[in-house]
Amino acid sequence: MLAILAAQLLAGMTRMSVTSDETSHLPAGYTYLKTGDMRLNPQHPPLIKLLAALPLLPLNPALNLNDPNWVAEPPNEWDFGEEFLHSNDVDRLLFAGRLPVVLLSLLLGFFVFRWASELFGNGAGLLALFLYVLSPNILAHSRIVTMDLGLSCFSVLFLYNLWHWTRDRKRSSLAWAALCLGLALATKFSAVILIPVALVLILATMDRKKGELDRVAGGLAAMLAVAALVVWAAYFFPTDLSFYLDGMSRVNADHDPNRAYYLMGKFQVGGFPHYFLMAFLFKTPLPTLLLLTASVILMRRFPAGRRSDELFLVLPALTFFFVTSALADGIGLRYLLPLYPLIFIFVSRLASTISSGHVTRIAGVALLVWYAASAAWIFPHHLAYFNEAAGGPTNGYKLLGDSNLDWGQDLPLLKQWQDETGAGPVRLLYSWNGRPENYGIDHVRATPRDWYQEPSPGTYVVSTFWLVRGLHEHRTKDVPANWLERYEPTDRIGYSFFVYRFGED
Repeated sequence: MLAILAAQLLAGMTRMSVTSDETSHLPAGYTYLKTGDMRLNPQHPPLIKLLAALPLLPLNPALNLNDPNWVAEPPNEWDFGEEFLHSNDVDRLLFAGRLPVVLLSLLLGFFVFRWASELFGNGAGLLALFLYVLSPNILAHSRIVTMDLGLSCFSVLFLYNLWHWTRDRKRSSLAWAALCLGLALATKFSAVILIPVALVLILATMDRKKGELDRVAGGLAAMLAVAALVVWAAYFFPTDLSFYLDGMSRVNADHDPNRAYYLMGKFQVGGFPHYFLMAFLFKTPLPTLLLLTASVILMRRFPAGRRSDELFLVLPALTFFFVTSALADGIGLRYLLPLYPLIFIFVSRLASTISSGHVTRIAGVALLVWYAASAAWIFPHHLAYFNEAAGGPTNGYKLLGDSNLDWGQDLPLLKQWQDETGAGPVRLLYSWNGRPENYGIDHVRATPRDWYQEPSPGTYVVSTFWLVRGLHEHRTKDVPANWLERYEPTDRIGYSFFVYRFGED
């Protein structure tokens, strides 16, 4: 099944143009390796950026350190990154840079299988792995250079080894847990959630016999010390030891405090408290939601002795969910990605129930066939996945925006559509960091000013990001930007571009 995962990821990532955050992350990692200077993208720890940039070293892409965007203080990471990528062979760099993320996803898939097997048996391991390798959200974020898959991987590896340590108290288990905690902390600042979660898990599962508290306290201190050393190494051993806190303080520094966030056709400055709950319900496959519901309902049927083991799945998942809902910006389900491997392991205990009777076997097989069919149908557009209850990906723009649907990934599809239809030149309203001219797209760049006037004759290709923002512009500035409400598109390109034709027969 891991081979199926790898095949999907390799085939899918060749059909994607650069996504928004990759414009900063991949060039930043390359500058870290070439210069040792970590000024670019300090709002994220460096580990994934470093790993992604390693395959670029033998390619030796041109790096212009005289670029004003690099020399500036602070540097302009977005303009510098865009120029770096597009002054080289951008598709070659993206393919190379995405490979380490693919490998991390394969590693995570292996441990999803292993942990589920150790908890509930080999059948459960296969079920968990099946759910993992066909998960649209895992597939979407396992082939782009962002932090979310890496955080998911190292968080699960940390929890798995911590679980082992609470059971066997072996130094090797503690050492692996410490290493994985450090890797998680060096991947994304939100990994700090794992520290209090680990403390609660340790206290909840420890023996109360004499001397155990001292032993556990010593192990916890050693684990935190090793994790801190790993993080320090990932930052190339800076002498200013406030580097991590400084990075955390910059997490949302580039976010507009007056930004209106979007959910279900509405905009609200500061976002919506139920954003991540709704995103989870919209973008999680219905078979997964049904299995999760059944697993919760049937909890009492499973051995009570498993409760402490399952706590290592349930507590981190709930903590990630509630902390993310309370603190994170509502711009993408991807912030909840660490939940999915834990959910797959948790529901895998249903494997024995599914196989125990004729009716349950038929129902279980039907759910899994449905799940697999959904994954096959959405390929390679996993980023735009919405489940059937949400109306599918064609309805996604009515519910969510940003990285849930349109992250700039579909320029190759636009080129394919233009070749097949002979349309051109088109007026393209696309604000991401890909360069359409690199794909041979015959276009004229439209600007947001086109929103402020009636459309002139011609063919327009508009990203769903701008269509959604157009609704906000119309409601706040009373300009005719509400194309979603006023016009019917004549065509759709993937799920991120709408085509409109005006004044043409």
